[in-house]
Amino acid sequence: MVGDSQIWQDEYPHTLRHRDTTLHLQAPIAQHTRQAFERLIEQSASAKRVSAPLECSQSLLFTKREKLDSLKKKLRMQRGRPKRNGMYDWSLEELINTREAARRGARVPKLVGYGYSRSRFGLMQDFFLITELLSGHEDGLAKVRKKPEAVHRVIAAAFELLHALHCQGVTHMDLWAANVMLPEEGQAQAIDLENSFSGPTAYMSETLGFQFGFFYYREIYRYITEADYDAAVEYALAEYFPDVQRAAFNRVYALAKHEEIGRLERREIFTSGVLESRW
Repeated sequence: MVGDSQIWQDEYPHTLRHRDTTLHLQAPIAQHTRQAFERLIEQSASAKRVSAPLECSQSLLFTKREKLDSLKKKLRMQRGRPKRNGMYDWSLEELINTREAARRGARVPKLVGYGYSRSRFGLMQDFFLITELLSGHEDGLAKVRKKPEAVHRVIAAAFELLHALHCQGVTHMDLWAANVMLPEEGQAQAIDLENSFSGPTAYMSETLGFQFGFFYYREIYRYITEADYDAAVEYALAEYFPDVQRAAFNRVYALAKHEEIGRLERREIFTSGVLESRW
């Protein structure tokens, strides 16, 4: 795997092997859970990525399965090696980031396990990520689609969650409404951490500008006026980030509200504070 292999062995010591697949799990599993995993493994993957609750209502687990689509990716992931830019493939990034965020006590689903299938030649074919299921939660986008007047509640919960993540040193660079999971009561949790960081940045104001702008750009703009959204952002900054450098924040915020910023470009904001091709 990636990094110190002993850490993964110590934290995920329980192994399930079925056909050509190996799963590494944090704790022993019941027979009904094992049978559900075996059914999942036996299914022919119909898409490159499949995300769904494990078909076992007693287990309360969520699974992601990615079909590896190139020889280079298969070799990198099998060897636990990064790409030339220093990043791991997105599935491994999510594995690493989810484990670390949960270890810090951030409000994210707990990482329960991971695994992979191999071809008859021993080459990795599929990658599995297993987390706890956020039962009784609904994502923010689904909520506002059903009930548009809930948009202010969704925005407030998302901004509080963003601050809570920052307090744990977790910077989520793909935090949009569908990645904010809202319970009937209690606090929101974040999912899909493949594009996130668990370290400090020298460009916090620029990073926050992206995060607040991106949340508006990705669907929420359909349910609220820009002026009302700007007012909500002003309130959140005063409440959670009073020391933000406004010039740096505003420069990125104004752009991120209205233009697509790719996943790799977002990382450039976090690491360098600029996108040279745009500014």
